[in-house]
Amino acid sequence: MKKILGIVVLGLFVFSNSFAEKINVKKKVKLPKDVSIGYENPWGLSCTWTEDGKCMTPKYALQIVNKKDNYPVRLGKKSIRMELRKGDCHQKRKGSYNDCKASPPAERHELTNRNDIIGKKWHTYSIFLPKDTPTINSEWITMGQFHVINGNAPPVNLDLERKHFLLVTRFFCVNKKHCNSRHLQNRRIKILDSDQLFGKWNDFIFNANWTSDTKKGYFKLWVNGQLVYHFKGRTIAPKDAAIHQLGIYRGAAKSSGEANHVVYYDEIKTATSCKKIKLKKLGYSCKKLESQKLEKIHTIK
Repeated sequence: MKKILGIVVLGLFVFSNSFAEKINVKKKVKLPKDVSIGYENPWGLSCTWTEDGKCMTPKYALQIVNKKDNYPVRLGKKSIRMELRKGDCHQKRKGSYNDCKASPPAERHELTNRNDIIGKKWHTYSIFLPKDTPTINSEWITMGQFHVINGNAPPVNLDLERKHFLLVTRFFCVNKKHCNSRHLQNRRIKILDSDQLFGKWNDFIFNANWTSDTKKGYFKLWVNGQLVYHFKGRTIAPKDAAIHQLGIYRGAAKSSGEANHVVYYDEIKTATSCKKIKLKKLGYSCKKLESQKLEKIHTIK
C-alpha cells in the first residue's frame, strides 16, 4: 500500500512540476508544419517580466500536442493547446505596459506573427473548445484576432461571449482614436451557438485585401464553409499593416475559482490565393466558397 501511495505521490509531483516549468519567450516559438503553413516562423509569445530580467511564460500557456496522446487534432498528427489561468498577465519588459495594472485589467497568453500582412490574402485556422469551457464574468474573451502594427483597435476579433462565438469588427475605427467595437458603424455578429461550438472543431476561412484604399479593400469570413460576413472598404490605415494573433486575451476574470480557459488550434495557414491554401484537405471547394453571396454587405457610411 505504501509503495502504491508513493508512486501516486511521485506521479502527482512530476505532473504538477511539469506545469510549474516556464518558457523563456526570447527564444520565440516555432510551430510545426503539421500545424502552421505560410506564416513566418517563429512566432512571438506573450510573457511576464521577472525580477531577474527575463520574459517568461508558464509551460501550460502553449503546448504542441499529439493525436496519439488523445488530444484533439483537426488534421495530421499535431495541434497546439493554449491555456489561460486567473492572474496570467503580460508585461514584455520592466516599466512597459502591464495587463494586471491596465484599466480595465486583463489576462492573456497570445501567439503573435510579426509578418506584416498587406494586400490580398487568404487565412485559415481551426478552433476546438472543450465541452467543459467555463462561463466567467469577464468584459471580453478574445480567441483570435487580426491586429494592426500602429493602432490600438484590432480590425477583427473572434470572441467567446458566454456560450456563443462572435465576430467583432472595428473597420470604422481604422485610423481613429477613442473608438470601440460598440460603435454603430462596427459589427458584433453571432457566428456560432453553443450546440455548434463546444467539443468539436470549427473551421474559419478568411479572405481580405488589407489596404487603406476604400474602394479596393474587403474582408470576408466563412465559418465551416458558410459565408457569414462581407465587408467592403478600408481595412487598415495608410502606412500600416495587419498582424495575426492567436490565443486567449480577456478582461481579468471576476468570477471565483480558477477560471481556466483552454483552446486548441490547428491548420493555421495563409496564402495569396484560395487555391494555394489547399482547402480540399479541410473538405471545402474554392469555387463553392467564392460563389457564395450575402444580401447585406457591410460598408462604412
